[in-house]
Amino acid sequence: MKKRLLDVFDRLSIAWMRHAPWPLAEAYAGFVARRVAPKLYTAATQRARANIARLRPDLDAEAALTQMWDNTARSFLEVPRAIRLFDEGRVEVQGAGHLADRPLIVAALHLGNWEMVGLAMVRAGAPPVAFYQPPSSDLRTRTVVAERIKGGGRLLPLGRDAARPAMNALLRDRDVLLVFPDEHQHGRVAAPSLGRGPRQGGNIEYAVRLARATGAAIVVGYCRRLPGTRFRVEYLAPMEVPRTDDREADVRAGTAALDARIEPIVLANLPQWLMLPDWKPEG
Repeated sequence: MKKRLLDVFDRLSIAWMRHAPWPLAEAYAGFVARRVAPKLYTAATQRARANIARLRPDLDAEAALTQMWDNTARSFLEVPRAIRLFDEGRVEVQGAGHLADRPLIVAALHLGNWEMVGLAMVRAGAPPVAFYQPPSSDLRTRTVVAERIKGGGRLLPLGRDAARPAMNALLRDRDVLLVFPDEHQHGRVAAPSLGRGPRQGGNIEYAVRLARATGAAIVVGYCRRLPGTRFRVEYLAPMEVPRTDDREADVRAGTAALDARIEPIVLANLPQWLMLPDWKPEG
């Protein structure tokens, strides 16, 4: 029953956000963020409150939770309008010159409105090829897929045979591969470490293995939400993965280096991190 109600809510929200005048759409997004989302996902609020205490005890927990829901709800509701928000000049981009080299992997974070990272890549002449893990709702899946394709990206299916098309994209097609190292799979958030010890497995290691195998550089990309429904996307300087005779040592060193780059970004912007409620200290 709850799933049916959520599907109806999603359908109405997507239609409203796509067609309503922006002041009304923005007001609706704010109402959902303040009044609806926290009540629908009370367990997530409790987990996030505990994680704020663990990871950033200096923050006002209640203010951080308000910011978390404001960012999370708005980011999902903004999907049908993401391209228009970009066209309206609401996104500033820093470090786009780092996207010029090939082969290249962009390690993006689920911060701010993370959809803007891929859109900024398209506008910089580096349209992304990305793996995709569908959300639980079929409607959300269709909406996100349609908007990402409309925005200029290309999607690759997840699965055991994902390595070959990824390597073809990097080496044969000279595309830019977009990977999210802070993905949530099998009940755990793979990265960053945040005190849990060296990261192994997941997208963070997969990106490093691909980089070592293809000679690709890795660029960290992330988005921050600014006041007034504005965004700043930043791409850091490329990092190279070691390529010695010891493959596994190279992977460990590269994974540790990538983890060290993304951890301070997540901590500095913790209330805007999508994975805050799902992170586990033992994960």
